[in-house]
Formats: sequence, structure tokens, C-alpha cells
Amino acid sequence: MQPGKLYGLGIGPGDPELITVKAVRLIKSCDVIFTVISSHADASTSETLVRSYEPRGRIERLVFTMSRIQSEREEQVRRNAGCIIEELRQGHDCAFATLGDTLSYSTFGYILPLVKKAIPEVRVEIVPGVTSWSTLAARAGRVLVENKECLRVIPSFTKDIADKLVFEPDTATVLLKTYRSRATLTARLRQENVDVLYGENLTQPGEFVTDNLDEIDARKENYLSLMLVRRKK
Repeated sequence: MQPGKLYGLGIGPGDPELITVKAVRLIKSCDVIFTVISSHADASTSETLVRSYEPRGRIERLVFTMSRIQSEREEQVRRNAGCIIEELRQGHDCAFATLGDTLSYSTFGYILPLVKKAIPEVRVEIVPGVTSWSTLAARAGRVLVENKECLRVIPSFTKDIADKLVFEPDTATVLLKTYRSRATLTARLRQENVDVLYGENLTQPGEFVTDNLDEIDARKENYLSLMLVRRKK
């Protein structure tokens, strides 16, 4: 039996309208659609979006741990990859729906090599999605980068890099996953001559966007949050 085809679908920030026509078509046509949820979350944003398009196929929810222990994260990825591999071997076309872009700091990036190793002949198609940082700029009406400016993305801000982080001129710095070290980060930003833009739950219920550091400090931890920092000219 020929294995099914694997589709990696970037489904954007959560707004059902910020998803490509191609991704919608594949959601509606695949036999199985895998969605993602954190082990600490009550609901899956990706699953909610997928269900809004009334897919004909079965939806399977994959839990991904946010543990800081690498071995636990790796074991969770192996188990989830195993679920996808099993469906593919049965000849089922499978879609993996992930928020943001498919191959930018996405769980799909961990799954893909394991699937390819288990099924070398597997057919794979990737559909890109709208990133969180382009969404933040759009929601605030701010230019992200222009002319010869650089865009830098730091995937996980931690306290140990607070004193090492340099905000270069003509550079937009995106800081992801800052929620666990937010107080340290905002304290550092207050010492810099920078403009800060913060967003959480972008395009979703509870969306919040601000450029006020006091308001940022007052927010509760939120995994779906990020900052955009630019040195003032």
C-alpha cells in the first residue's frame, strides 16, 4: 500500500480569514487533520480554526509538552510523530495544522524529519502561513522593516541573555516566548532608547496590543505573546 501524503499547513495567527485558500482546501480534503494543543491549555486554537471549515476528515489532537526538560519534550514529539506515521502507513492523507508559519519555530519542524526517517518514500507538501510578527505589525499599523533594515527574531528570551542582548540601529528585533522572563526583559528595555510593541492573542478573542511598558508589566503570563523592539532614531 502506498503511504498517504503529509501536508504541513501554516494556518496563521488564529483568524479564520488569515489562512490561504490552499490550506483551506487541504483541510477540507484530507483524511486526517492533526491539530496541536499545549499540555497546560484547555483548548486548541488550531483545532478551533480547523473545525470552523467543517472538514470531512477526522480531527486528531496532539498534545505537546512545554516542559523545560529536553528528554520529556523529545519523547512527546516521538509519540506524536508515531501517531502521524501510523495514519500515513494506512494510506491516509494527513494534514498537520500549526499556528503561524509551518517551518518557522513550529512543532511541525520536529515532526517532519521523524516521519521522513520512518517512511522515506513519503510525499510531503508544505503550505506557508502568516507569522505572528507580521500580524503584530499589521494590527498596530507599524512598519516592520523597510529599505536596508534587518529583521532579527529571537525565539526564546531568557534571563541569562538580558545583559547580552544588543538592540542594533536599523534592526527590528522580535522577541518570542518572553512570558516567563517578562519582568527581566521590561527592566532591561527601560534602560534602552527603544520603541516597544507588545501583543498577545493576536486576531483572537482577548487580543491585546500596547506600546506601554507599565501595561506590559501588568499582564499575566501568556504563551501566545511577543514583543517587537526598535531603537529610536
